[in-house]
Amino acid sequence: MSGDYAVLAPIYNTIGMDDFAEAVTPQLFVYAQSNFDWIGRRVLELGCGTGASARWLAERGINTTAVDISAEMLAQARASIDSRGLGLTWKRADIRSLDDTYSGMDMVIAVDVMNDLLNLRDLEAVFKTAARVLDPGKLLIFDLHTIEGLAERGRVGGSLIYDGDELSVFARSDFDYERQANTTTFIIFQRTDALWSRVEAALTLRGFPLQAVAALLQRCGFNLLALLNTNFEPFDPAASHSRRVFFFAQKQGDEMEPG
Repeated sequence: MSGDYAVLAPIYNTIGMDDFAEAVTPQLFVYAQSNFDWIGRRVLELGCGTGASARWLAERGINTTAVDISAEMLAQARASIDSRGLGLTWKRADIRSLDDTYSGMDMVIAVDVMNDLLNLRDLEAVFKTAARVLDPGKLLIFDLHTIEGLAERGRVGGSLIYDGDELSVFARSDFDYERQANTTTFIIFQRTDALWSRVEAALTLRGFPLQAVAALLQRCGFNLLALLNTNFEPFDPAASHSRRVFFFAQKQGDEMEPG
């Protein structure tokens, strides 16, 4: 997970990097309730970033614990909402190794996070963490950029993604076929008083074979309930195409029937 989030944190929401989490969180939650009869009041969000998903959950009465390893991203999240009267807790921690104080969760959700992990070993560590903190029969929900989707991002090249009076941001994406990874370099021009500064930040997203991810889930104690494309339609890794997919998995134990 990149330390360059410290550079991006102050402008993360401004340039729209939280847009996906803000848009998709309600859809994921409603899908879980409608299709798997999910009920619960305690949700753990992994890699909460600047807090888009956590805010939506907490504002709807869900007791939400939101975890991120970046102090700078958490600072932006805390500043984004008055959490008094809400069951919302921000925690700085490594999502690969949470302790038992997070146990008893009814849902673990991770939005726009898993591709930040370095390898399948890290992904397995996160799945084991989720299995440890979830009650039996409860849900793990996350998304992944597919390798195909990351490669397509790399073909776009560079562009101006934000242009304001005091901030301009250029971004260029490149895909490394050997590493199955996409690196986006951000060139940030920011004005303070009459002076402009220039900084760079880079984020690398790694692609994982979806069938290997499904196998890891089972090895870590989960049943895969649904694998969907961005239209929330069933996705077949052997035949379908999508830039991003959603996983809905259930901790083995009290089996949940589709609604």
